Amino acid sequence: MNKKITAAFAASHLFVLLAFAPHAKAEEVDEIIVSATGIPTPISQIGSSVDVITAKDLEQQQITYLQDALATVAGISTYQSGGPGSTSNVFMRGMTGKYSGVYVDGVQINDPASQQAAWAYLPTHGLESVEVLRGSQGVLYGSEAIGGAISMFTAVGGENQNRIDLQSGSFGTNNIALSSRGEVRNLDYGLAIEQTDSDGISAANENDGNTEEDGYESLSARGRFVVNVSENLSIDLALRSISSEIETDSSAPVDAVGYYTDFDAVGGRFSLIYDTGDVRHEVSHGKSEDVSSAYTARVLTTEGEREATSYRGIFRVSENVDVLFGAEQEKETYRTGSNLYDTQTDALFLLMQFADAQGFSASFAARQDDNEVFGKFDTNRVALKKMYRLFGFRGSYGTGFRAPSLYEMFGRSDYCADNKLCGNENLMPEESRSHDIAIIFTPRSNLTMEIARFDITVSDFIKYGSVTPEDVNDPCLAMNSFGGFVATTCGRYEQTDGDSKSQGYEMRLNLQLSDTTSIAANYTKLDAVKESGERDIRRPEDTLNVSVNHEVSDLLHVGGQVQVVKNVTDTNFSVFPNVDVPLDDHTLLNLHASYQLPSSSKVYARIENALDEDYETALGYGTPGRAFYIGVSSSF
Repeated sequence: MNKKITAAFAASHLFVLLAFAPHAKAEEVDEIIVSATGIPTPISQIGSSVDVITAKDLEQQQITYLQDALATVAGISTYQSGGPGSTSNVFMRGMTGKYSGVYVDGVQINDPASQQAAWAYLPTHGLESVEVLRGSQGVLYGSEAIGGAISMFTAVGGENQNRIDLQSGSFGTNNIALSSRGEVRNLDYGLAIEQTDSDGISAANENDGNTEEDGYESLSARGRFVVNVSENLSIDLALRSISSEIETDSSAPVDAVGYYTDFDAVGGRFSLIYDTGDVRHEVSHGKSEDVSSAYTARVLTTEGEREATSYRGIFRVSENVDVLFGAEQEKETYRTGSNLYDTQTDALFLLMQFADAQGFSASFAARQDDNEVFGKFDTNRVALKKMYRLFGFRGSYGTGFRAPSLYEMFGRSDYCADNKLCGNENLMPEESRSHDIAIIFTPRSNLTMEIARFDITVSDFIKYGSVTPEDVNDPCLAMNSFGGFVATTCGRYEQTDGDSKSQGYEMRLNLQLSDTTSIAANYTKLDAVKESGERDIRRPEDTLNVSVNHEVSDLLHVGGQVQVVKNVTDTNFSVFPNVDVPLDDHTLLNLHASYQLPSSSKVYARIENALDEDYETALGYGTPGRAFYIGVSSSF
């Protein structure tokens, strides 16, 4: 028998075998989702593709960074250029991070300059849940949500709880985290503070002769406070702050002593809410600022700022129908050196949601954005779901757009032509079309299976290309030359003809094998291509995730996760012309265990990359080998 089987073959057999596993009664839980329609809605009535990562999931699997949690979700892949804190990205259905809106307690944290989120600096300690929406969500979230939207929510209110976590492990890593939630008279609060420092690994792959460790340290804080002024009126305040430093290597990539990046971010939101049950009005004002300074052969500092004011009204029209109306104004600012650039967008949107007692639900939404540079853009979205006794289906279709980032329009670099100008003021917004359809199968109360087909098409795609400088002595030519190669072109953002496409399949399974054992699995088949028809880099064609959790006793919990990644390519930028090369397939095994001690304390341990797999997610950049971590937590 041929022992070399594909991830797709393994996934299909796993799904079939688990469908006939022994029966166990599952607990009926219908989580409430806020991010999908803007209206608190049971997850059973959501027609969009959505996953919820709970605080219990994060604690059981001992996940400390958001990107590691997202890597276990169907349709999502990640890469990281080195150890903790290094440059990373999250692809939702093959779409890079600038196509995903990321929110912490309602505050968008995408950098206004690049439209990317700082994935490496998003700890999960103190979160209540993470809602992951896949597919175009521009009707509710605007320009940066072609691929989807991710919303993180701090645990707030409820029974008073305080917790401290101390953790230490491989690569000289130490972590301390504090969290608190509860009620004081008419105040609900939630707080989370975390500090991490690590000696790290070499960002440039050690297998290529790089030995210098690139360390990392970070301090983050998050808080949310809800003041219940009266039975119907409340004030909601959310705050966050991050300060970090990561040592880096050169982009070759090779060891570089003294290279590092400082990243600092602050943000907050103030909301006034009037809620009678049938009518809800919310007025919010939020602001966030990112400052990133790269210290290499030169010092490059960029500052991005976002300020947003919004109104959302929810109206209960009947027992089955809710309507949401919203208006927003957002201003983005990008500063580099003495140069300052900004843009403003106003938006109106309307959403109607219907659900009946026979398992049918639907939502219809439309939005108009008015950008001061590009004018008006209309987007829309429809989502439907119908459940029968043993099976059901759901589907959605949406349009979207992404305005060029301020960096794509005005950015500068030594590697770009004509006075270091990388930006292109002639760029126009990209436009998208997205749809998915899924079949849901529930043969038993303890088992749910789903298979979905998705497709995202982006027109007028913006990419980093090249131009010939007007000045034959432009310094960018020397910067782009290396070895015996003499450059004749330099960098510049450009708009391309043709469509980029990302399509594929997602399979998901959740099985409560017994009262003490649960299994979750998902498989993604992705075909992501550029407008030229070539494969997009760093996106796996095949990804399989399997997670098992088992309660050995009331005190001892054990579990593990397996991830199989196959068929990934990356570009070798060290040769000219650049060529795409395959990365090795890899299998990652993580194991974890925890034991409850007296006095509300717990000890826990985990092994990451237990098989000591040697792999890369970005060509030439290192990844951690087998790593051990041990910690203790105490609640009071």
